[in-house]
Amino acid sequence: MSSGGRLLALAGGDLQLPWRLRVVPVCSSTEVMLSRWLNSGAAPPLALMARQQRHGRGQYGRHWQAPVGGLWLSAALPWDGPAPTEDPSQLPLLVATALAAELAPLAEVSGAAPLRIKAPNDLMVGQRKLAGMLTSAVWRGGALQQLRVGIGLNGRHPIRPPGITMEQWLGCRAPPWPRLALIGLRALERLACRADC
Repeated sequence: MSSGGRLLALAGGDLQLPWRLRVVPVCSSTEVMLSRWLNSGAAPPLALMARQQRHGRGQYGRHWQAPVGGLWLSAALPWDGPAPTEDPSQLPLLVATALAAELAPLAEVSGAAPLRIKAPNDLMVGQRKLAGMLTSAVWRGGALQQLRVGIGLNGRHPIRPPGITMEQWLGCRAPPWPRLALIGLRALERLACRADC
């Protein structure tokens, strides 16, 4: 299992949180691996990324296509401050908003169609799904202690409709995988900034 040190080096100080990263070539589920990592005593902020998932999970336990070429990320963020929303069902929409903000500069450069957010947890191009988010929260008493986030972002790989990849959306070669990973991490930092900024 990779420490993710190479990815942090590529970030060149671009990330604000003291991430502990793991990158694996293939796994059953990044969410399951993240849970094991947390259960071993690791403290957030943690992010686990796979180049491929065999059993990616979407909303309501649906199977999510997760082949090589996309970003498959599960993360745990510590939280010290007010909850980002009073309604936990809104958390995936906040993650989608943060991810859309990170992707917006790519759309501007390429002249790509605008992204839209579809409740409860999708980032769409027209009627086609580019990314999906899953969230869960860990509470202690009435205080939010930890936020768990899963992001599936289609990059450059075969996909069945109604999915769409970054490459199809942008009309050009998708950013390399390390850049996709940094986009995902920066989106999470946008969300975490609600607690610390």
